[in-house]
Amino acid sequence: MKLSYSSISTYRNCPLSYKFIYVDKFPRKKTPALSFGSTIHKTLYYFYNVPTPKPPSLENLLNFLNKNWFSEGYSDEGEEKTYREFAKQILRNFYRTNVDSFSLPVALEHKFQIKLDDNLSSGEPCILTGIIDKVEKTPNGNLEIIDYKTNRKLPPQSKIDENLQLSMYYFAAKNIWSIEPEKLTLYFVVPNIRMSTIRKAEELPKIEELILQTAENIKAGNFDPIQNNLCPWCAFQARCPFFKDKFKKTEGSIEIEKVIDEYANLNGQKKLITSRLEKIKDILRQYFEEHNLKQIFSQVNAITLSERAKYIYDPEKVRDVLEPLNLWEKIVQIDNKSLKNLLDSNALDEKTKKLIEEAKELQNITYGLYLKTIKKRDGE
Repeated sequence: MKLSYSSISTYRNCPLSYKFIYVDKFPRKKTPALSFGSTIHKTLYYFYNVPTPKPPSLENLLNFLNKNWFSEGYSDEGEEKTYREFAKQILRNFYRTNVDSFSLPVALEHKFQIKLDDNLSSGEPCILTGIIDKVEKTPNGNLEIIDYKTNRKLPPQSKIDENLQLSMYYFAAKNIWSIEPEKLTLYFVVPNIRMSTIRKAEELPKIEELILQTAENIKAGNFDPIQNNLCPWCAFQARCPFFKDKFKKTEGSIEIEKVIDEYANLNGQKKLITSRLEKIKDILRQYFEEHNLKQIFSQVNAITLSERAKYIYDPEKVRDVLEPLNLWEKIVQIDNKSLKNLLDSNALDEKTKKLIEEAKELQNITYGLYLKTIKKRDGE
């Protein structure tokens, strides 16, 4: 079985999506983000794929972009033109940043296939495949692995430190060249920023285990869907059990989509009303205080100011009073929030945690609606 970072990432995000793409091979609609990313990658390959350490001119770089532009996926000429001008701006910034320090890469779009040491339980070999965008030398003479990204937004450094793609490229470098890269870098060309991290040799077994475990799950046919933050942009929503209601109408005359949008609109109004009410309450409280009043009137309404004091009791003092009377246990209640924090901490051993969980009883179930506005995804 052959797996790549892309296929493994797809499976980890949603096994059912993996099945649709790699097993059923359902066609996927071309999108502006995919075409835009392919064009940028091809142009950056042209920039570094030269026989001598002299880069192409900016004019030649932009001409190459125009001649090798991928047009698939754009909704109309206007959208395509916007993306093309955006690509030119990105390349101008990239050129200014990198032309003075230009050097020939050690490797460029390097394809690899690595047979893992362990076979699958079926006896079939597991092979990791991929393409490394660029490998270059660092000032120390070591190697830096670089992958280009066309995302608009930068992730936090913690995400870079955990990035699966960079972990797999580290795994590949150790197996192909028997070297440990000094840096692993995602170059976000839209903001023109590099974000780097490192990996250690002791992480290699975990990386290989993740690859093998993914392969075993795929081989076993484990394709249960998982909801995640990519669901709004999934091309297979019509085939997914989580989104089946999106593609059917109610039996009555009202379409469920209209009900959903009405709920969203009313929920938005509720937030605005709540916010305005709080401001008005502040104005009224201030008026009561400034004029030393308890009640105020308009022509048709009256508002009375009421005060409610809230007290807390010192638990130790109350316990000292009630415990001798055998009444302390009558008022003691379990604070679920505090108990959960205790269970999540390291203060209890696993045996104690298990005993507490076994003492848990279902009281009731409440239901809530969580509204999320679906927005257009940034290009990647």
